[in-house]
Amino acid sequence: KFLKGSPSIRCPDINKIKEYSAKIDEIDELKEILKKSHQGTVPLINYYKLVPNNSIGLQMYNNDSFTILITGVGKKNVNKTLKEYLKKSKNIEEANFINIGIAGGVKGNCKIGEMFFINKVFDDYLEVDYNIKTGNRPNILENRVTTVFEPILNNGQEREGLVDMEAYEICSVLSDFNQLDKVTIIKIVSDFMDSDTKYLSSNQIQKLIEKKMFDIDIFLKDNSKLYK
Repeated sequence: KFLKGSPSIRCPDINKIKEYSAKIDEIDELKEILKKSHQGTVPLINYYKLVPNNSIGLQMYNNDSFTILITGVGKKNVNKTLKEYLKKSKNIEEANFINIGIAGGVKGNCKIGEMFFINKVFDDYLEVDYNIKTGNRPNILENRVTTVFEPILNNGQEREGLVDMEAYEICSVLSDFNQLDKVTIIKIVSDFMDSDTKYLSSNQIQKLIEKKMFDIDIFLKDNSKLYK
């Protein structure tokens, strides 16, 4: 029986239920948008149980230890979004920056799904390059990466190392803010820069990163100073 006036029984507030339901729907909608546009971040968000955060007007996901900033693809998007983040965020001096993403590799020099810590970053059209500290960690593979404006589809002929579309711009912006010494760049080989590259699906990208989440997590736990 439900006794009227019983102190242990409370009728649920329908307005509160609607409010919470709306928030859940909003989170689910954001996750679906993320899955379609930034598939590479989904494994990280799921693994660390990150939640949406737009407190400074940027698309972010975070928990008590990590913040993922969605910059978009290409130099212009990275430049604009990362600069805005650095200007608006508090305690930047205590932060460390980790770029985890995919890159094209030269067939015969690497394998699909292989993970590298980047020690040197180049740009296809600029003379300045950046040296990245990898900490001389044991049992890790190091490589260089060149940032390009458009995907390379000629098998990476006459290229050294890996190719991506954002690492150089990340380094350039962080250098302008005197934060370059706090960046770690991790790249997972997704293709061999051939005609198949343009057919690389978001699901394939997600699976490549999911397979490396255990290694990524070990790296982060062994280097707790990188935690934000």
